[in-house]
Amino acid sequence: MIFPFHFHWMNCLINMQLYLTTLFLVIWVNVAAPAALSGCSGPLPNVPNAEVTDESRKNEYKEGYIIYFSCNFGYITAGRTAYVCEKKKWVSLRKGKCSPKPCELPDEIANGHYTIQDGEDFVFGATIKYTCNDGYQMVSKSDTRTCLLEGWSNHLPVCEVVSCVPETTDERVDVRGIPDDSAPILFGHELSFSCPKPEHQLKGNPQVVCAAGGRWNSRFPTCEDVTCKVGEMHNNLIVKGSPQNNGTMKYGDKLLLECSNPNHILHGESEVVCSTNGHWSHPFPLCSERTDVCGPPPILNNGDTVHRKERYRNGESVEYECQKYYVRSGQSHKTCRNGNWVGQITCLEPCTVNKQLMAERNIVFAFWTEDPNKLYSEHADHITFKCTSNTHPSPDSVGYRQQCLNGFMNLPQCQ
Repeated sequence: MIFPFHFHWMNCLINMQLYLTTLFLVIWVNVAAPAALSGCSGPLPNVPNAEVTDESRKNEYKEGYIIYFSCNFGYITAGRTAYVCEKKKWVSLRKGKCSPKPCELPDEIANGHYTIQDGEDFVFGATIKYTCNDGYQMVSKSDTRTCLLEGWSNHLPVCEVVSCVPETTDERVDVRGIPDDSAPILFGHELSFSCPKPEHQLKGNPQVVCAAGGRWNSRFPTCEDVTCKVGEMHNNLIVKGSPQNNGTMKYGDKLLLECSNPNHILHGESEVVCSTNGHWSHPFPLCSERTDVCGPPPILNNGDTVHRKERYRNGESVEYECQKYYVRSGQSHKTCRNGNWVGQITCLEPCTVNKQLMAERNIVFAFWTEDPNKLYSEHADHITFKCTSNTHPSPDSVGYRQQCLNGFMNLPQCQ
């Protein structure tokens, strides 16, 4: 075992040996060297991150002169660097190393993290940047800290939870999701909007989410009056009474339509109503000359005829069937009447629930399905969901068991 005072004496012996060696070189150069060796006139040695000390710097350097180097600002030395002028060249006596001054490991912050912005390690001149986690926002003036001689600059940044303030809406809009107890609306919270009265339609996004920085991901929607445009009609079709073509109708307004030529037959509904979302209840009819023959049967959206031909006699019918997952509503056939196809058939749309939709709401199917990533549910069918692990129903969520209604299904929300 080496005691501290032994270590001290060993250092003294090493420094004495270096001193005697340097002294010998100086004496030898000044006494034994030829007079022709006048000194070193070339550039000084290049030592990384160091400069010649002011005490060592001269206008000219004679044989045997020793120069010393000191580390630049922000660097610390590991051994001193010295060169001696010998035979007009600089010869290294001792090679030290200047390394950037290190800083202690940076402090962590609550609800955030840091990354190195400039530099590769926690040393002098390096800069780190703090970033808040999702759902939190920076409230400090500075989000960076730099390693200086005395340590890290600036105070630790602070991240506070993000909250959003609801925008003002009029009495037409129904908003769901606002906390009843006036609690803050936190990051990720969703508000749902609808227009409860059928004479109004929603303009804007039906769902708005509290996003980063306490801002909503979109403006709050509004409820506007439902209107329907008359537009252009078939040349032989007229409206009983007002309005005239290109007029604008409101929700619930009706148009009574007839053929301008009494010898023509009206194909379609004689009355159309301005209904939800600005659509007419039925397509505008057409007028044609009377005939006892019908052409090809009309196309059924999301369905097709069982058997099809190009001409049908008066009184003949054609069967329709809906595509897979679609449910037929109304009659199963249309009949040729005086050259016009008569009969109401609709194929009600299925609902599609896929993995992405459920992941956004933290839900899964409560029961096993053939394809756990995607499910088609026919009109009027019910699906039961459940929350994923470690989540529970949101306060404003609908129930777990939901019904498909012509392509639309409410989904529960878990958090």
